[in-house]
Amino acid sequence: MAMVCKNGNGLQKYVMCPPSMGNLSALNDTRIGVICNPNAGHLLRRPELPSELRALLGDEGEVVVTESVADVPAAVAHFRREKVALVASCGGDGTSVCTLTELVRNAGSELPVLAFLPGGTVNTIARNLGVTGSPRAAFARLVTRLRRRDALPIAQHDVLKVGERYGFLFAAAMGARFLQEYYQRTPGPLSAAGLGLHTVGSCLFRGRLAQRLFAPTPMEIVIDGKSDHTVIAPRYVVAATIADVGLGMRVAWRAGSLPGRMHLIASELSTANMALQLHKTISGRPLTGERHLDRLASQVELRFAEPQVYTLDGELYTARTVSIGMGPRLQILRF
Repeated sequence: MAMVCKNGNGLQKYVMCPPSMGNLSALNDTRIGVICNPNAGHLLRRPELPSELRALLGDEGEVVVTESVADVPAAVAHFRREKVALVASCGGDGTSVCTLTELVRNAGSELPVLAFLPGGTVNTIARNLGVTGSPRAAFARLVTRLRRRDALPIAQHDVLKVGERYGFLFAAAMGARFLQEYYQRTPGPLSAAGLGLHTVGSCLFRGRLAQRLFAPTPMEIVIDGKSDHTVIAPRYVVAATIADVGLGMRVAWRAGSLPGRMHLIASELSTANMALQLHKTISGRPLTGERHLDRLASQVELRFAEPQVYTLDGELYTARTVSIGMGPRLQILRF
C-alpha cells in the first residue's frame, strides 16, 4: 500500500509499503507529471480538460499538453529532470504506447510509478488497469486520496516490447483488421460495440464482414526460439499482458498469471466455432478445438508471408516480421 505524508503546505513525500500486489520501492518526491494528448477522443470533446487537471493538481505537479507524438520525448525528459515520481498518461490507448515507450527509453531502471487516465474513446488499457470513470473524475479521485493520505494500491505489471515500442496488447490478423474497420467509423464506445455485434452476427452466418476480418493469414510462429506448427494461417493472433482485449472480450484469459510471460493466442478455428464459444471469451475461459494455439511465452516472433498490419495498444503498424518480447515490470497505480 502507499501512504502519503504531508509536509508544510502540500504533498512533499510518500512512502510505499509492499502490498500483496507486489514489492514497492520507497519514493521521495510526490510531484505528479501529467501528459495530455489533446487529439484523444475525450479531450477532443472536452478541450478544457488539461486546465481542469491543472486546477485539481495545483502546485503539486505539472500538466503538459503534447500536440503531437514528436512532443512526448521532451515532456518525458522534462519530468525526468524534475525527478517526477508519478507520471499519469491522459489520452487514448495509443497515448500509452508513446508515453510508455519514451519513459522506458529515458528513465532506464528508474521508472516512475505510472497512472493511466481514460481519456480516449474506448480506454481498453485504463479499464484493464482498474481505472474507471471520466479522466477528470479519476484524477480528482487520485489527488483527493493522496491529500487524505489514503493507502493506494500499486500493482506490479509486465509490458510487451514489440520492436522498439512498449505496450500491453498486441494483435494481428483479425484484431488489426477490426481496428482498421473501426477507425473508418465515428469513434466511440457505441460505434465499437455496434461493430462488435455486427462481427459476431457475421461470424454466425458467414457474412462478408467476418470473411474479411477473419481471413486466414499465413505466418510462421516462433515461440521462445522454437517454431510452433499448431497453426500456420491463423484467423487471429493476440499477445497480451492484459486479459480484456476490448469490449469485455477476455481473450487473453491467462494474462498476468505468470511474471515475465505474455499470453499468446493464435487460432484457425472457424468463425462460426468462435462465435458459438463467445460466452467463454466473455467469462475468460479457453476456447476449444483443433488448430488453436494457447500458450504462455517470453519471446515470440511472427514471420508473415507478406507485410501485414498489426496493432499495439490501438496504434496500427505494418511489418513482415514482428518480434514480441517482455519489457520492464512496471509499478502502476490503481485508483
